[in-house]
Amino acid sequence: MTTSIFVIVLVAYVAVGLFVARRVRNSDDFFVMNEGASTLLIVGTLAATYLSAVTLLGVAGLAYTEGPLVLATTGSFGTWVGTLLAVVYIGRKLKSLGCRTLPDFFERRFQSPLVTTTATIIMIIGLLGYGVIQLIGAGLVIGEISLPFPLVIVLFVIVLLIFSALGGMYGVVVTDTLMFFSMLAVAIVVAPCIIGAAGFESIRNLADSAPGYWTLAGTADRPISFTISQFLVWIIFMSCTPAIVSRVFPAKNDFVVLKAAAYGVFLASLLQIPVFIAASGMRVIDPGIEPADRVMIVAFLEHVPPVLGGLGLAALMAAIMSTASTLFVLAGFGLSRDLYENLRSQPISERHRMIASRVGQLVIGVIVIVIAIARPAAIYWMSIYAGAVFGVGWLPTIVAGLQWRRMNRHAAFASMLGGVTTFVVVSELTRLEIVTMPGFIDPLIVALVVAVGGLIVVALLTK
Repeated sequence: MTTSIFVIVLVAYVAVGLFVARRVRNSDDFFVMNEGASTLLIVGTLAATYLSAVTLLGVAGLAYTEGPLVLATTGSFGTWVGTLLAVVYIGRKLKSLGCRTLPDFFERRFQSPLVTTTATIIMIIGLLGYGVIQLIGAGLVIGEISLPFPLVIVLFVIVLLIFSALGGMYGVVVTDTLMFFSMLAVAIVVAPCIIGAAGFESIRNLADSAPGYWTLAGTADRPISFTISQFLVWIIFMSCTPAIVSRVFPAKNDFVVLKAAAYGVFLASLLQIPVFIAASGMRVIDPGIEPADRVMIVAFLEHVPPVLGGLGLAALMAAIMSTASTLFVLAGFGLSRDLYENLRSQPISERHRMIASRVGQLVIGVIVIVIAIARPAAIYWMSIYAGAVFGVGWLPTIVAGLQWRRMNRHAAFASMLGGVTTFVVVSELTRLEIVTMPGFIDPLIVALVVAVGGLIVVALLTK
């Protein structure tokens, strides 16, 4: 029964996506829903995109092993702040400038093919990394039903492309909103069932068998500087991630954007907290789950009634699909509209533009399949690595481009290149234990300082 409910819900998502794709008649529909999305649709797609495999698999796994406070709660505070900045500040600003995609801002503000191309490449690399996370999460979920992992990845990409490549932003936003309601059901029905089975007293007493479980240091006894660092990392990451900022562009007007920011972040928070406590409950019920990323999957399959289990699995897949479909759309837009079209000397027709975007999504799908099958790292840490390129590659340039009249293309290029290069080099040196960051300071903080410093110096030295 669990598997049947799970499959029925997924088929329904695809059917709705195909139906909505019929409304796409031109590139405005395809890229931004002709800017006609209501508050309900923007709230739904914002909250669903926010709750991805990182939350329901990666962070839930950390709550299970180390405790819900060390990263789950503090990291969530960072994501809430970052999401509000992404929607209310950056998203609204870029929408008011008429941007259809995020690289549109770089093209209009700096009027430099080098800057626009660099920004687009950064976006595609980051989205590829985050897309891989979603596919690995899908493989973990469906793999529990005894399907081979590579086959799961291929089938999942095909399903996503059915409604993202055909429906564009229309297909993504509408299906996201439907998926959000299944996630809400997990928070208010399924997670409380798990918590009740474990018992509040037993959950509270986890600190007796796992010292530090209910502290900011966690069971790994990490220094408080690590928690603070992760809090800042998620603010930096979320405030400029394309998956969140792009949710603003289809909105009907500015009032919709502001209401969606308030409602969406509140509802996303409401969804997260019961899941993290339920993960702690699973530490009581089944303390030996390996890898920890599987904790909520095991909970849905083995520790709740079959109907609720099927609903829970469907919600997990909804969280994964909502984010992954957004990433396919945005990466496809980047390849077609922001690279192929902008680098051409002659304009292209509407039909040509639509075909190029769909082909771009297909190319991205193939690349993600190859990377995901290799499963290069744990879900949470891969998300940090993928998202960091937006924080250090884009955030300083966009903020300075919006607020500082002296900001120019030379400073933009120097900041993006310096920030991303510094992050990659410092991260790898830390991973290989060649250098040790003092107080567990995240390499992203170091890279951000370099990006901002390089931006200011180059802007002051050039016209």
